[in-house]
Amino acid sequence: MHVALEWLAVEALAELPDDQARGEVQGVIDEVARDRSSWPAAGGEEAVDVFGSRCWVTVAAFADGLEVRDVGWCGPGAGATAVA
Repeated sequence: MHVALEWLAVEALAELPDDQARGEVQGVIDEVARDRSSWPAAGGEEAVDVFGSRCWVTVAAFADGLEVRDVGWCGPGAGATAVA
């Protein structure tokens, strides 16, 4: 089984505020990879968001592993966003 990071996830990880934030996101990715019951149906057409305490990852499943499509962070150092 492997875990692949899509380019958007790679860019989002690089923009996280610090190594602690990257570590927390990596922890959620590791947790999802170990828990196949949290995976969407294989084939890559369905994606799910999996939440940690201050982050989330969007993953799709394939027969041979996971693809991380995006990551997000809402902990310290996260940018503020206004919704109109």
